[in-house]
Amino acid sequence: MSNYICLDASIIVKILVQEEHSEKATALMQKVIQNRQLIVLPPFAWAEVGTVLRKKRRRNELAVQEADDLWFEFRLFPGIEYLSDDELMDRAWKISRYFDLPTLYDAAYLAVAEVIEERTGEACEFWTADERLINSLGGKRKYVMLLQ
Repeated sequence: MSNYICLDASIIVKILVQEEHSEKATALMQKVIQNRQLIVLPPFAWAEVGTVLRKKRRRNELAVQEADDLWFEFRLFPGIEYLSDDELMDRAWKISRYFDLPTLYDAAYLAVAEVIEERTGEACEFWTADERLINSLGGKRKYVMLLQ
């Protein structure tokens, strides 16, 4: 079992807000905590999670206090480390080019998993609920896991 895991914002939101596959996301998070894995994320991941919560609030899917409470709950998640350096940025750019991804956001999560493995020698799974991303990778990244 690796000491590291990368969770897409889609997974984190499912932990916070009841949606399809929320129970699976919560079980994954419980496993992460039980195994004392460090959650490694790109530097903007907190803003992605917050943006989804804000959108849900603005669409009246969440009450004001509920959105505030969920944001606070996210901020208290144990063992999160945000990575940001030139190697990560360059790797994300290369991944986005290789897979012809429209943005660097998804590529940055993939880059985090790859950079962690190179630096530590330990595998770093990247979990997502984004089937579109999975399909665009065409099975070429074995460390990518789909929550389903």
